Amino acid sequence: MAKGTRNKEARLLTTEEISEILKVSLNTVQKRDWRKQNGCPLFRIGKRSYALEAAFWEWVQEKGMAANGEAA
Repeated sequence: MAKGTRNKEARLLTTEEISEILKVSLNTVQKRDWRKQNGCPLFRIGKRSYALEAAFWEWVQEKGMAANGEAA
């Protein structure tokens, strides 16, 4: 995993990190229906789901969400 990478284009966020950022349960983030309905940019590597950090924050801004004090 590219964790710790300075390049936001390459850094991966885990579903655990995403659930903390969005302040929703891990189960919500992992549900296929929720991901399809909201268009969250997750992809799978093996059995785990990840999102590219840059794509995730772009999606947050498109949805007009504010997360962890970030203004949308």
